[in-house]
Amino acid sequence: MMKTIHWGHKIILVFLLFAAGIVTLVVKSFGTKIDMVTTDYYGAELKYQQVIDGRQNTATLSAPVSITQPEGLVLLTFPAELQGQNLQGHVLFYRPSDAQKDLSLPLTLDAQGRMPVSKQKFIPGSYRVKIQWTVNNTPYFQETALYIH
Repeated sequence: MMKTIHWGHKIILVFLLFAAGIVTLVVKSFGTKIDMVTTDYYGAELKYQQVIDGRQNTATLSAPVSITQPEGLVLLTFPAELQGQNLQGHVLFYRPSDAQKDLSLPLTLDAQGRMPVSKQKFIPGSYRVKIQWTVNNTPYFQETALYIH
């Protein structure tokens, strides 16, 4: 004859399974890698006014910085009115899924106002291109979504 489990034992079994599930989730969450957008939120917040001013100044240009992907390159092309100007700044290729795959480069333009970057420096996927530069102490900022294939 088959012996049945008492209803009190069933309740204890349910509680034990629930506790085991919670413990499993906690252990898995400790192993999950979480990349922060920035490690210095306070410093980034203080500099954000420069980003706001930079976006407003960029809106006054004849065109935004163009980002194209010709064979083997990611090509940044600055508007014609900035060619020949003394631009200083940097470009950040921000990878939201993995901060270790971010790429930060100093802004170095050729005579035509272009900055080529080899695609070999990237892993295919989604990036946010953050370009920050100054011309005659005027800040500029542009952020563009880019999928590198």
